[in-house]
Amino acid sequence: MEYLANTPTALVVGAHGRFGRVVAGEFARRGWRVRGLVRHGGAGGDAVLPATVDVTGGDARSAHDMIAAADGADVIVNAANPAYRNWDPAVLEIAEAVIAAARTSGAVHLFPGNVYNYGWPMPELLSEMTAQRPSTRKGSIRVEAERRFREAADVHGVRTIVLRAGDLYGGTGRGSWFDLVVAEHLSSGRMTYPGPLNVPHAWAYLPDLAATFEALARRRGEFDAFEAFHFPGHTVTGEDMAAAFEAALGRPVRSNRMPWWVVRLGAPFVRDWREISEMAYLWHVPHRLDGAKLEMALGDIPTTSFERAVSDSLAALGFETRPMEPSARSLVPV
Repeated sequence: MEYLANTPTALVVGAHGRFGRVVAGEFARRGWRVRGLVRHGGAGGDAVLPATVDVTGGDARSAHDMIAAADGADVIVNAANPAYRNWDPAVLEIAEAVIAAARTSGAVHLFPGNVYNYGWPMPELLSEMTAQRPSTRKGSIRVEAERRFREAADVHGVRTIVLRAGDLYGGTGRGSWFDLVVAEHLSSGRMTYPGPLNVPHAWAYLPDLAATFEALARRRGEFDAFEAFHFPGHTVTGEDMAAAFEAALGRPVRSNRMPWWVVRLGAPFVRDWREISEMAYLWHVPHRLDGAKLEMALGDIPTTSFERAVSDSLAALGFETRPMEPSARSLVPV
């Protein structure tokens, strides 16, 4: 693929990860020159990325590797996603490496935020002005990472755009609540839901989120040195999810509650269960993200209907789904 001299370059950190693959593909589709930083010998393989993505190996926690990979980049998409058990110290090590790379290259840093920052209890409507009072260890780590990004913007002019979203789903591969828990037993006609079925929960369909990141990247010159936006995504209940499953599969789906008591009993002995149990409150507290500021910035937010997003997500997981009309995603103009 030939690029014009002024074609912008995006470095996607963690390009073999679930979010990294989707965002790298979206930037490439929209005409960016895309470079992907992946772990040396990491899983995934170049075949999961578009052929136009230039893949380079390195350690996202290493400032040296990050600076080398970001040379000539216009934006750095921080798609690295360490396992929960490795968040301390990996998340902050990656944050420092990204800051060093953005400061050296002049690139704008794009960061996918989440709702862990707000803790329990939290308001039902979360805006960019909502106070951040984390009640979990992982929430505190996220707040600290964003504090460092803001400090780097204030002190060194390192620019960061945070796009905060709910639980991710869609795209290829596994690794989210959607596929590991909620849809895990759908082949047997069962949905396993982590909370009460009538509590609204914030979700983000990955293709829409990736398209929104790309749109913000194109308009990066319009924003302050540190800017945060909220991605509204789909705020739905467990009942809504079950109905979407039934519509996509064309058959009834039974709803079972996730046995949190089993997770809590095993938490002292199984580290991953301990990490997961800390986040149980998110399924019991209604919450949604206010996208008004994002809509003001972009005009239109890339949005696929919830029913279509669920159907496409299930198809990507290998389920046979019913035919649907072509996606009516609202797209931000080029």
